[in-house]
Amino acid sequence: MSKASYSIDLIKQMAVCDANYIRLLKLVPQLAAYLDKSFHNHIEEFAPPKSQTNISVDEPEKVLEGITREFCIADLDDVQEKVTVEIKILEAFKYTTTLEIVQKPQLKTWMTNPSMLVRVYHDANTAEVISYQGHRNLKSRYSQPNPKMYHADEKMQVNQFLGEWLTHCLQVGRSIEAPELITNA
Repeated sequence: MSKASYSIDLIKQMAVCDANYIRLLKLVPQLAAYLDKSFHNHIEEFAPPKSQTNISVDEPEKVLEGITREFCIADLDDVQEKVTVEIKILEAFKYTTTLEIVQKPQLKTWMTNPSMLVRVYHDANTAEVISYQGHRNLKSRYSQPNPKMYHADEKMQVNQFLGEWLTHCLQVGRSIEAPELITNA
């Protein structure tokens, strides 16, 4: 593919990233606290015990760091193990959050498990892959051929894959955590 034959479709790329943001809000509802700035309302719900944290009142979003959501997407009959997707909040700031998304357990015999870092931009309501399988700083367009053998639209493909992965989690995933049941007494 020559350099002239691939042009960046910014509208399509932003639509993919915006859709990924919506999917992540469904899978990790704690991220919605950024939308309405309700950290103070949920601080007891999200926060570890006060003895384990020294979070300042000026940075309530830091309470979300370390929160992990895990979804079972398949059962492996031959090894009595579940294939899970784990979404962990690594960093939380006022306008951005960095998530690590990995698939477990490692299935090295026939494939490499997906692993990526995703930056969530709350002010723009979008989410973008910043690292995939350890490859960082993906460009919007690569010349062909290139030394790392990336596709011309590598960044777009990685963000589309994230969308497909998250959609799969939404369709077939089961939360590993047991839901809290509310009883009327």
